[in-house]
Amino acid sequence: MMTRRFLPYALLLLGTLAPGRTVFAQPPEPEQARLKAIITKLADPEFEGRRGEGGQKAAAYIVEQFRTLGLEPLFDGDFYQNIPAREEGKIQGRNVGAILRGSDPELRTQWLIVSAHFDHLGVRDGVLYPGADDNASGVAMMLEIARCFTQGAEKPRRSIMFIGFDLEEIGLFGSRYFAEHSPIPLSRVALFVTADMIGRSLGGGCTEYVFVMGSEHVPSVRPWIEEAASQRPALKVGLLGSDLLLLDRSDYGPFRSRKVPFLFFSTGENPCYHSPRDVPETINYPKAESITRVVFDVCREAARSPEPPRWVAAADNPLAEAVTLRGAMSCLLERREELQIGRTQIVLMTNAIRTLDAIIARGEFTPSERAGILNVARFVLASVL
Repeated sequence: MMTRRFLPYALLLLGTLAPGRTVFAQPPEPEQARLKAIITKLADPEFEGRRGEGGQKAAAYIVEQFRTLGLEPLFDGDFYQNIPAREEGKIQGRNVGAILRGSDPELRTQWLIVSAHFDHLGVRDGVLYPGADDNASGVAMMLEIARCFTQGAEKPRRSIMFIGFDLEEIGLFGSRYFAEHSPIPLSRVALFVTADMIGRSLGGGCTEYVFVMGSEHVPSVRPWIEEAASQRPALKVGLLGSDLLLLDRSDYGPFRSRKVPFLFFSTGENPCYHSPRDVPETINYPKAESITRVVFDVCREAARSPEPPRWVAAADNPLAEAVTLRGAMSCLLERREELQIGRTQIVLMTNAIRTLDAIIARGEFTPSERAGILNVARFVLASVL
């Protein structure tokens, strides 16, 4: 006979909880099969490239997943945040968002945001742009992390928002509107995390790499990233400064400009980028799973750490960035013929790699050296990818 004393533990092992929630004795981890199912669903022709009516269907699908997980609506009792068009009374898009309340009476007023944009390019001249990597892969990451947090026995101490942004492809309109009309003061956001394209590799090479931007302003999160990466030795997590990209390329932009601590995860542009070939069959699902697990581990630390990450105004660019830049350029050079890299770019990258070798051996990456290397990297990204 089971005594009353041990009943709570038995219920935990069986996975029972209040309606709408299930917890498991073993901490859940993001799963490849679930990521694949979400990516395949969102890239289906049913969603019409997730623009217009197809975008509305995608938003409804994400809300359905939020409801299934038992999450609260984010926007004053609603899962939707309408984005007004210039024409009065018209709506051009909708963000979607949900809440998981923190368990700590003091820390629950601080927030972690886990996000991804769900829109894509739609149907153009009768041709479907499925957007499997851009950015069904990021949405799958966000939903899997939401599932793991809601089903885990350990509840986050800080509160978490899960947000799907609309209209990223037309100028970050969704995230810009959210940042201007946030339901909570952005000063209470401990960390903003987003991912955009985590299913392939930079230039079709760099197959081991995922790149992370933002730690230059929140160096306190680097131990979390390093620890998460150490658990997945097949994956190289490369740190980069967000100033490598002169323009904000994804939804971290409106938060960076407001000095909100952020991390941006991406495997970078690839030959299928913004093309009809961005289909589920070409996604590297084991890699997407590994990246999602790294992001989840970092988010878990951000949600339970006694001290929140702090924004550091003066960018701290570590030597690890030189290692990442060297690795990325080497990968691209290995595919020089396939990518049709010109002689000028080859010479520039070869010289940059030699310089980076000396920098890494010396153990110091000076600001002037970094500026020169970044100029080469920008030129290569603009002319090769």
